[in-house]
Amino acid sequence: YAAESGMLVATDRLERLLTAGPSAAERPIFLDPDRHFVALRDVALGDGRFGIAVVDLNARIDLNRSSGDVLRAFFAQFAGAGRADAIVAALEDWKDADDLTRPGGAEQATYIALGSPYIPRNAPLDRLDDLAHILTVDDSLAALVAPFVTVESDGLVNLNSAPAPVLAALPGMSEERAREIVARRGAGETFTSPAGLQDFGAASGLLTTTPTRLLIVTRGWLQGHALTHEIHAVYGIAGAHLYLISWRERDL
Repeated sequence: YAAESGMLVATDRLERLLTAGPSAAERPIFLDPDRHFVALRDVALGDGRFGIAVVDLNARIDLNRSSGDVLRAFFAQFAGAGRADAIVAALEDWKDADDLTRPGGAEQATYIALGSPYIPRNAPLDRLDDLAHILTVDDSLAALVAPFVTVESDGLVNLNSAPAPVLAALPGMSEERAREIVARRGAGETFTSPAGLQDFGAASGLLTTTPTRLLIVTRGWLQGHALTHEIHAVYGIAGAHLYLISWRERDL
């Protein structure tokens, strides 16, 4: 119940921010999770406590929705171009509905032959943990890219929150330009105009200036008890309202 209370507080605060009617220039700042939820990481509630974290999923590369070119450009930053080709081939084989193996990829027969306890789902990744189950992706690489990837966004990348490795993976972007964008944000600049996205050429169709998908994570616990309950909920933003996309719970 403490974790559920945290979720109610988070969604109420977000909808209040959305309905406050911020201007286009202010909305990216209004929806900055770090600004509005950092004080809610440990909140007393009777004998219980809850904590809230909000993640802008549009600050990440979506492993399910991004093109092969974007995925290759992304993984090449961490694993080199040659290995990135193999990773993307195996990732696409994991996601597609057939058992035909791409050059450099891997389908069910390869996993079985290598004694892997996992086999391709022939469907999009259900959880981010699935990435480490894909051949050519080891635990260290999966952990390295984890802060930059998701499987639950709509594929758009938020120009106001995405880190340099995410921006650099987009078509027409370079690592130098991605670092320049991050530096401009660090100096206080906010990108506000959708029309201005045309300045980014081929990447413009993949960009947004505000989040459209948010992950809300809440934890609830009782003082003196070891059990913690955690809720992961993904919400989309439509105008001034949130709509629920997915909801998962677990005990820790």
